[in-house]
Amino acid sequence: MNIEFIEALKDLEKERGIKMDVLIEAIEAALISAYKKHYGSSQNVRVEINRSTGEIHVIYRKDVVEEVTDPAVQMSLTEAQNYDPEFEVGDVFESEVTPRSFGRIAAQTAKHVVVQRIREAER
Repeated sequence: MNIEFIEALKDLEKERGIKMDVLIEAIEAALISAYKKHYGSSQNVRVEINRSTGEIHVIYRKDVVEEVTDPAVQMSLTEAQNYDPEFEVGDVFESEVTPRSFGRIAAQTAKHVVVQRIREAER
């Protein structure tokens, strides 16, 4: 996505009365689903869309624990401290994992979500 996409969302907000934040939150939720479908559903990820530039960031999250029972969502304290010695049990480790090929998926997903929201708003 890019600045033109953000401008288009702003135009939709003015013309159709659909809040840009509502659209972006819906797109972020849809992108999480799309990411999990294409790259593995067990990962705990969040998506951030920069509301100024339109840049998308996919960030995976793992809970820092003493003993790992689910490696998809947990990271050992020792492993976390390899990245930053300040980590403690109970912290959340986050790292960006935005795939290079995610832009096309993101654009298709965003288009679908926006069209769906417009239809809902027009009812």
